[in-house]
Amino acid sequence: MKTRAFVRYSKKGKIVPGSLILTAGSYPQGSSTWKEVPADLCCLQPQDYSSCMALQGIPDELLNYGFSLQTDGSGPNMTGTIHWAPGVQEQFTLPSDGSTYDFVYTFEDAAPRTVYLCINNPFQLSDFELGFGPGNTVSVNNAYKLNGLEEWDSDSMSILSLDLSGLTSLQFLFHRNTILSYINITGCANLIDIDLADNTLVEASVNHVLITLDSSGLSNGFVDLSGGTSSGPTGLGALAAASLIVKGWTVNTN
Repeated sequence: MKTRAFVRYSKKGKIVPGSLILTAGSYPQGSSTWKEVPADLCCLQPQDYSSCMALQGIPDELLNYGFSLQTDGSGPNMTGTIHWAPGVQEQFTLPSDGSTYDFVYTFEDAAPRTVYLCINNPFQLSDFELGFGPGNTVSVNNAYKLNGLEEWDSDSMSILSLDLSGLTSLQFLFHRNTILSYINITGCANLIDIDLADNTLVEASVNHVLITLDSSGLSNGFVDLSGGTSSGPTGLGALAAASLIVKGWTVNTN
């Protein structure tokens, strides 16, 4: 059965951040507020790539959208395809030499777009930077498919909810100054540097980050959850913050 993608619109006609869903069924409930967008899931084909991440983006006034990939410094080349739009694909082969490669696409209009990044050898990807050049991302799906990734950067991108669970290789996480309210880092046992300052993190997310980091048992790390309208830690979250400080961590919260 064909996979379909939908995004939800607010009463003001704007996309609700984080609302992208993928389904094999019909329109979601409340169908009058949902709009179908292209869903070209490359990785559902067995001959295609092993890892595929969906990005729901809105180009900016210059109609550009993109991201940067940095490869590791050894091992096999990284191959992949970017599905910018239906029928528009960009295949690439990146040498594993530690270089950074920028990908950007110019759309004909500012309508929301579902872009798919599909790669083999995800362990060869050391840094993923979302928002190279202009553009705005409102939803990220299947980030766990990039397991092997060491650093995630999505500063200033308007993402309400970010699910990075299962990225066991992730060490560095940077997402500052946006509307981020909900985050899931379950299983990210190697995170040592987390900067989520100036967001809108709810209490449960703040506590989740601190408790997860403390449970991982690493020492001498850095975590910044301060600024913006983010909640301060409470209960077990506050205890986890104190425990991290004893372990040599720098902990900044509201």
